[in-house]
Order: sequence, then C-alpha cells, then structure tokens
Amino acid sequence: MVSCLPSSTPIPHSQYSASAPSPQYSATVPNSVHTLIAAMKNLQSTLTLWSTSRASPDAVSDAYMQFGVGFNAVVWAFQGSGVDTSDLHQIPARLRTVLESCLGEDPSPAALEMYQPRIRQQLYELLQGLKAKQGAWRSAVAAGL
Repeated sequence: MVSCLPSSTPIPHSQYSASAPSPQYSATVPNSVHTLIAAMKNLQSTLTLWSTSRASPDAVSDAYMQFGVGFNAVVWAFQGSGVDTSDLHQIPARLRTVLESCLGEDPSPAALEMYQPRIRQQLYELLQGLKAKQGAWRSAVAAGL
C-alpha cells in the first residue's frame, strides 16, 4: 500500500532560539498544547470512523496532518520559551508508522483494535512528555518575568 500519510517532521533543533523566553511564546504554550490534544482526539475519532468505513484513509491522513501541525506548534512554543523538546521529536514518526500499518488493513473494528494499543502508547508518551515539560516551562516563564 502506498502511504497516504504525510510525514510530520519537527523543525530541526538548531533552528530554535536558545535565548530568554519570549512572552509571545509563553502565552502560546497552553494554547498550542490544547490544540494538539484536540488534534489527538480528532485523530482517534477519525480512526474509529475509518474502522467502520465511515471515514476514508484520506480523512485519517488529514487528521494526522492536523496532529503534525499541532505537534510542531507545541515544539515551537516550548522551544521559544527555552524548553528543549528533542526527546519528543520521534513520536510523530513512530505514530505514522503504526497508522500506516493500520491503514494497510481492511477497515474493521478488529483491525483498529489490533493497532489501537500502539497508537495509544505513542499518544500517551507524548502526553507524558508534555506533562514533564510543564515544570521547566513554568520555571522559564517565571525567570523571564
């Protein structure tokens, strides 16, 4: 099967500023995290629809693309606040690999059930990683005031 999922590669670490946190980025961290979480939920919902043939692989691809946009916004926001996110950069690629395998199956609840644990694991790792960044972000924002 030819992949219909776009790659979602974060911007290379070297392109981020390591300077003091910017108030502009500080304000966008909560918003970008909220948007990413919404994109994660949408991806899961779209996969559920796909499993019952009520959404196409292209719809899953679109949902993954929105996830990627949200992920990159979070990376930019944290990096703009001086918080390193390089440990999270491989999660979109790992998620993409699992999604490609899932979409290679005929749509069915059983197919989704087979891949759902790995999909959820990637999303869980991302959420845990974001949670771990919270303290560093708060410290960076407090130091920048």
